[in-house]
Amino acid sequence: MSAFAIVLAACSGGATPAPTASPTGSPTAAPGELVLDRAPDITGCDTIGVDYTSLTFRIDPTASPQIWADADTGPDLTVRWDSTFNAGTGATVVDKSGAVVLEDGDTLEVPGGAFPELKGHFVCTGPTGLIILDKAPS
Repeated sequence: MSAFAIVLAACSGGATPAPTASPTGSPTAAPGELVLDRAPDITGCDTIGVDYTSLTFRIDPTASPQIWADADTGPDLTVRWDSTFNAGTGATVVDKSGAVVLEDGDTLEVPGGAFPELKGHFVCTGPTGLIILDKAPS
C-alpha cells in the first residue's frame, strides 16, 4: 500500500472530529441557559482607579456575554464570578447559601477610594471588567 493510500485511509470515514473548545471560563450550556464566566481560583484585586461611579447589571441568557455591567461612563464591563456563585432560577445569580445576589437591572454604586459590595460580596473593579468574590482576597 502506498503512503498516499495509508494517509487517505486514515483520513476517511469513521473518524471522530476533534472537540472544539468553548470560550474561556464559559462551559457550554443549552440555549438560553445562564452560564457564569468564572474568575481564576486565585484572584487578586489591583487598586487601579476607575472612572465610573455606578453600574447597571444586565443578564441576557441569549447574549454573549450573558452577564455584563453598563458603567455610568459608557463602557460595558465584563463580569466574572468565583466558584461560590451559581446560576439561579431564570436570569438570576445566587451565592453559596442560595440567596439571589443579582437580577437583570440591579444597580451598584462604586464608592470613591474603596471597593463596592454586591449584597455582602466583594466586587473587584477594573477599567474593563468586574470580578465578584464571596469575600475580599487576602
